Amino acid sequence: MRIDVHTHFLCLDFVKHMQGRAALPTTVLEDGIYFVNCGAGLNLPTIPKIVDMDEKLRDMEEMQVDISALSHGIPGPDTLGGAEADDWAARINDHLAGIIEQYPDKFIGFGNIGFGSTERSIAEVDRCINELGFKGLQIFSNTNNTVLDAPEFMPVYKHIASLGAPLNMHPAYPLNSIGIDKSTLVVPLGFLYDTSLNTVRLIQSGLFDEAPQFTLIVPHIGGVIPYLYGRLASYHSPTSHFKDQPDLQHPFGHYLDRLYIDTVCYHAAALQYCCDFMDVERILYGTDHPFGDYNLAADMVEQLDCSAADRELIYHGNAERLLKLT
Repeated sequence: MRIDVHTHFLCLDFVKHMQGRAALPTTVLEDGIYFVNCGAGLNLPTIPKIVDMDEKLRDMEEMQVDISALSHGIPGPDTLGGAEADDWAARINDHLAGIIEQYPDKFIGFGNIGFGSTERSIAEVDRCINELGFKGLQIFSNTNNTVLDAPEFMPVYKHIASLGAPLNMHPAYPLNSIGIDKSTLVVPLGFLYDTSLNTVRLIQSGLFDEAPQFTLIVPHIGGVIPYLYGRLASYHSPTSHFKDQPDLQHPFGHYLDRLYIDTVCYHAAALQYCCDFMDVERILYGTDHPFGDYNLAADMVEQLDCSAADRELIYHGNAERLLKLT
């Protein structure tokens, strides 16, 4: 059995709504295809496989994926700001709930948060988990061009933690884009940098101490974090002599070890390193469908040098436990 925790849908009404906006993101219609301009160098086409679930189901069958945990592709509703962001988060969640209702044996969902206001965001989190039956929530690697550890977001994170729901992070157009001005720089580099930066900022904020149940999934095999583990741990210690050390209850490696990652990767040696390095119970199967070489990503776990039991944990056992599917 395979449970894909990293696979996308897109609400077409949301895409159309962004036509004619004065600020990014904006949508243009060219030759019958909607393109979303997320930032310099990143114009994303609304391809059929992200809006037509029957096409996704055909690909799932080819990839031998049994269940997909759908999350909204970029941009998210938060990029609209204010009440508009909250309104569209709810509309996108209703759209996702409709997909799951139509295909209950194939899809589960990560809900969307607008972050327009704390009160409405918390109320929508409750609706996602308690009424719509979603298995977690999604945030992006920055919220409307704001770092994730901004104080106004903390009550939302803590409420999510109190519900025992995981938070799935997905890259957004990066906060720091100097020199990152084309899609071949934004997607393979900028995305992972922004994800890693804001994951580290969340740890530094003390959130993991204040909300011990806080659970974060960091996609694309954890960005660059697994490969910088030693450097991050070393420079977050008394021996670094930095005066701006965060006030944390544990060594920095303790928090890095609490992260979950997914297997979206296109290089067997890189995934093998993560499998050897991390607790196998914190590795989740993902494909990033319909982006990148999703067929390569879908079969990468088969190349791992690991036990059959560990492979089954990655494919479905960990997701079943984390998302409370059993």
